[in-house]
Amino acid sequence: MAVYVVGDFLRETRLRKGYTQEEVSYGICTPASLSRIENGAQKPGRLILEKLFERLGTENNLFNSFVSREEMELYIEIQTLIRNVTDEDIEKIEEQINVVEKLVKNTSELEHQCLFWAKGKLAAQKDSNNYEAMNWLMRAIRITLPDFNGKTPLRNHLLTFDEITIINSIAVRYAENGELLVAIQLDMWLKEYMESKIVDAKIKTTKYPMILYNLSCWFEDEQCYKEELKMADQGIEFCVKYGNLAAFPRLVLNKGVALTKLGDNVSARKYLHQAITIFDAMQKDNTVQHIIAWCKDNCNFEI
Repeated sequence: MAVYVVGDFLRETRLRKGYTQEEVSYGICTPASLSRIENGAQKPGRLILEKLFERLGTENNLFNSFVSREEMELYIEIQTLIRNVTDEDIEKIEEQINVVEKLVKNTSELEHQCLFWAKGKLAAQKDSNNYEAMNWLMRAIRITLPDFNGKTPLRNHLLTFDEITIINSIAVRYAENGELLVAIQLDMWLKEYMESKIVDAKIKTTKYPMILYNLSCWFEDEQCYKEELKMADQGIEFCVKYGNLAAFPRLVLNKGVALTKLGDNVSARKYLHQAITIFDAMQKDNTVQHIIAWCKDNCNFEI
């Protein structure tokens, strides 16, 4: 049985996928550094190793990188910050930003990417300040994608999972600002990228359905109801297959809305009723009442 070291695995995976050292290392480390890592002459740090694996479309599940106590502490605090942002707990986000900010003072710029992303999310959630939020998000993405202008997809570039998250956040900011076509263009780029490049189902499960949900919402706003229905259908199929319960009821709701707009009230009633049932089970009473009111105001039927 073959025995792999991390450099061998990186090199063989990269070559099997047909990527150059420049493509994989861009914005993370120099191609020369990647060459030394692949040849076993340089031991990569935790974050660099993690992002190199992500550019190859997978997680660093096979290799443990020995890290210092300081690196482990920073990793734990960043994970806490990500959870706080996901929970939209503004007070905890602010507290955790202060914790992480102190820990990254003497680290590489790469370690600041998640911090800047969190600051952008905080500016949007707390102050509804799209301008400040976009500035932080662009600072975050340009750490590893310095030539990204915020609007034009870089279709020849490989992406890390953090880059996908940040670009999606940028797309959301454009949508909030009424620039829906830019938002759609960015998330369609991410959708196509994840379909063709990302092989790790666990990581794909956390991001891909929300991108499809965003697209379904934005296509609805653009009155492109067939496209809305297509995105919702793809998202529902993926959620059922991989068990993403967070996005599933939202996608079911959007499918019902799209069917209503397309005049298929029989099918629409079925999916809207399913959405209400799921949200009711989740104790999302406000959402349930919102759906009921929407049906009353916009459909020829009540639920």
